[in-house]
Amino acid sequence: MKKIQIILFLVFAVLLFGCNKKTEETDKTKETPKTETKKTDDTQSGLKLYKMESVEASKEKNIAPNFTWTENGTKKSLNDLKGKVVFLNFWATWCGPCKKEMPDLMKITEELKDKNFQMIGLNVFQQASAPKIEDFLKSNPLTYITVDGNDELLKAFSKASGNDMGAVPTTFILDKEGKIVETVVGSRDKEAYLKLINKHLN
Repeated sequence: MKKIQIILFLVFAVLLFGCNKKTEETDKTKETPKTETKKTDDTQSGLKLYKMESVEASKEKNIAPNFTWTENGTKKSLNDLKGKVVFLNFWATWCGPCKKEMPDLMKITEELKDKNFQMIGLNVFQQASAPKIEDFLKSNPLTYITVDGNDELLKAFSKASGNDMGAVPTTFILDKEGKIVETVVGSRDKEAYLKLINKHLN
């Protein structure tokens, strides 16, 4: 009886706070072929959207995998952010809870702009029937950068964190050495996130 109650609670929690990739995917046989869109620095349109260029799997448990992108003509990497607390938010354009928490994430970005803190959104689980990331960000501009992720990144973080990366939003908070110190599956409000961030920022 207890096992059934636990299972029901977990299913309810995912439905309430997060989107499960499997339940949100459309029937692949009905999808129209997805055309590849080249994403580069979108400085002309003002979008803080960048294409992921490489992923380097972590050699140690709970150490975040490194990944790279080019921002305003300069190559950047997650490893460059050591010395800062880093907030990595995995999300998808079709995910309701992801969109709901974005205003709070922007408030956190503004509140901590003078601290050793960096927020990065990681767009994953693209679907042909869902809004394209460029279109989504034009309608829902974010004040923190978004890197367009891929399956390689999901696999690398799954292996490093022990999280199956099957639901979004999934958020990792990294300490100043690049270690995964907090894992949050599902959405949270500003106060809940700040409580976790400040444990490692101060």
